[in-house]
Amino acid sequence: MKFSRFAILYISFSLAVALLALGLQHFMETVPVLSPHFWLLFAVIFLLTGLAYGLSDIGIRKGGQVSILSLMGGLFLKLLISLVVIAVLIIKFPENKLLTAINFFSLYFLFTLFEVICLLRNLRDQNQT
Repeated sequence: MKFSRFAILYISFSLAVALLALGLQHFMETVPVLSPHFWLLFAVIFLLTGLAYGLSDIGIRKGGQVSILSLMGGLFLKLLISLVVIAVLIIKFPENKLLTAINFFSLYFLFTLFEVICLLRNLRDQNQT
């Protein structure tokens, strides 16, 4: 999968997740569904996933041992930076920690799932040639 195709799919996926979040917030007005820092988390995870995929894609294209290191390095850096961001948010803004954590983990796992599916497509394409 070329990076341009990934970018189109990634932006479409991100818009779908954002619209889903807005829809949940609109239909469940009485219950807080999104934390006050949801959009900050969304932006951070969006950027980190794009960077991690880019790093992994470069490594896959180089092949060999570099591909494994870039895949693991991209996922590890994304996890590490994301955990630092959520820790800072929870420590600095202690109100409604549970909702912030739920929002973070739902976003993180959704974006990571999308990234891994795209990376597996890249590896499958590489094995077929």
